[in-house]
Amino acid sequence: MTGGGAAAPRTRFGAVLGVDSGGSGLRAALAPVGSPEDAVTATGTHPVRTSARGIDAGHFMELLLPLVRDLRERAPSGGEPPVAVAVGAAGMATLGDDLRAGLPDALAAG
Repeated sequence: MTGGGAAAPRTRFGAVLGVDSGGSGLRAALAPVGSPEDAVTATGTHPVRTSARGIDAGHFMELLLPLVRDLRERAPSGGEPPVAVAVGAAGMATLGDDLRAGLPDALAAG
């Protein structure tokens, strides 16, 4: 709030993507920076495959990209790519070897 009681203007610097991977599939939200109330969400229908290296990063991206395209089409940020991504996954500490190895480059290219 400003001294006059009016809300301070928002400054937007892009959007932030949050992704959660669990046993039922991916859940994602895309929100303009500083405006979480404007988030759009999407839910996948298939769980991400696992292998000896844990959660399969390639399959993760295969499932995530269509969700992100949908979110960007519906986002108030006008479809701009996210400026930051946060990923949470059930078992990340024990099942995240492949995600930690492959996801940063895949997200940067994606």
